[in-house]
Amino acid sequence: MQKSYFVEKKMILLTGEYDGYGTLCTRVVTGGVSFLVDQTPLQLLDDNLVYIGYDLRGAMSSAKNILGERVGCPIIINPYLGICLFPNKSPYKSDCIWFNPEHIVRTKAIGAKTEIELSNGHSIIVDTRLTSFNNKILQAKQLMQITVKGVSQPEPILFYFDPSRKQPLSKENQGKFNFSNLEDHQK
Repeated sequence: MQKSYFVEKKMILLTGEYDGYGTLCTRVVTGGVSFLVDQTPLQLLDDNLVYIGYDLRGAMSSAKNILGERVGCPIIINPYLGICLFPNKSPYKSDCIWFNPEHIVRTKAIGAKTEIELSNGHSIIVDTRLTSFNNKILQAKQLMQITVKGVSQPEPILFYFDPSRKQPLSKENQGKFNFSNLEDHQK
């Protein structure tokens, strides 16, 4: 069992699982392996967000603000790596599964349930209707698109410096720097 886990792009899903002592831990599936982490799923997600300067409460609030009030909103777990996760049910339930939409290959209805084919060749069946599950995938992709679009710059901003116009910045008699020289030369 690991003490902690930093969510990576290759992480497929995570869910709550009780260990042999009845303690809620997190089962992480990444690539072809799975392992337990000695934290609840919400603790693990919050620790990941705190590590990069955010928190779970803020990520959930932000997602609801961007997408509108929805139950079980996706969250951006790492905007720098472009990782978004979404829950298949209330994130406060111990058996909630957090999916990385990048690793969902195909979904299909199995009665009132959904079979999800994963990028590692395995599949999982969840107690969620196909349309509801597919809507969650779309919401996650929409959140990523809006968030990434909101923070990305289409073209770099360039500043040009003309060395022939440089004037030294110095303290004037009143003790202030002559920053007004910069204003005069910007025109």
